[in-house]
Amino acid sequence: METIKSLQGIIAFVKVAEAGSFSKAAEILGVSKSHISKNIRQLESDLGIALFVRSTRKVQLTHMGERYLQTCRESLNNLDAARQEILDLSETPRGSLRVTLAGVFGEDYVAPVVVEMAKRYPELKVELNFSTRIVDLIEEKFDVAIRIGHLENSSLLAQKIASRFEYIVCTKGYLSTAADLNEPADLINHNCIGERSSWSFKKRGKSFQVPISGNFKSNNPRVLHKAALAGLGIARLPGSYAFEDIKRGRLVSVLENFSEGKKDIWAVTPARHKQNINVKLFIQEVKKHLADDFRHVLF
Repeated sequence: METIKSLQGIIAFVKVAEAGSFSKAAEILGVSKSHISKNIRQLESDLGIALFVRSTRKVQLTHMGERYLQTCRESLNNLDAARQEILDLSETPRGSLRVTLAGVFGEDYVAPVVVEMAKRYPELKVELNFSTRIVDLIEEKFDVAIRIGHLENSSLLAQKIASRFEYIVCTKGYLSTAADLNEPADLINHNCIGERSSWSFKKRGKSFQVPISGNFKSNNPRVLHKAALAGLGIARLPGSYAFEDIKRGRLVSVLENFSEGKKDIWAVTPARHKQNINVKLFIQEVKKHLADDFRHVLF
C-alpha cells in the first residue's frame, strides 16, 4: 500500500529527473510546480534520502537519486507494458492513440479519420501532434508516425498508405511574362520561391540538382502556395497543396518530364504496437479513406 501511495511521487520524480526542472515537469504532467514539489518532498521523506541537489539555476540528481531513477523507470515501463498488453488483447478501441504527423496531408486527409474514430469510440483518447521534426516514437511514446519517402532501417514497422508527387507550379500569368521554361536549367532565369537553394530532377533515370534562386523564401508550404497563386514566381509543392488548383486551371504544372516521380507515404509504428487494436484500426481506416475517396490522387 505504501508503494501505491508513493506512485504519484515516483512519477513526479521521474519527470523532474528527465526534464531537469520542476517547472517543466509540472507543465508536462499538467499540474502546478508546488504540487510536484510536495509530492517529491513526501517521497524523499518516505525514503529517508535526498533525491535531488537543488540550486537556483538547476536541479541535479544525488548519487542515490540516480540509482533510484533507474529502478523507477524500469518499474514504470513494466506498468506501461502490462497496460499495453491488455489493450492489445482488446477488441474495442480504448485508452490512448498518439499520432505524429505534419502538413496539409495530415490536416486534410488523416485528421478527419481520427476525428471519426474519436466520435465512434468515446473511450478512445486521441492526440494528433503536428511537427516537422523526426520524432523518436519510442522515447516520446507515440503510437504512429506519418512519414514520407525513404525510411532508414530500424526496429520500426512501416505500412504504405499512399504516394506523394511534388509539382513545379506557377500561374499562366507568370509564364506569359517570364523567360522560356523548357528544361530545369532554364530555372536560372526565373523567380523560384521557397527555402531550398536547389531542386532535384531526373532525366533518363539519373537524378540531378539544379540551383535556384528567388526573392521570396519560406519553409511554410501554405505560404508558398499562396505566393504562387499570386503570380510571384515558381514553387515546388506537394500534390496535396497543388493538385486542386492545377485541375481548376489556377496553377499550371511545368517540367513534368523531369520529375523525380512519386514518393511513398508510410504509417510507422513501434514493433511492440503491432497487435494494438487502436493502431491497427487507425491504419486500416486511413488506408480505406485514402483508397476509397482519393484513389487517383498523388498527395
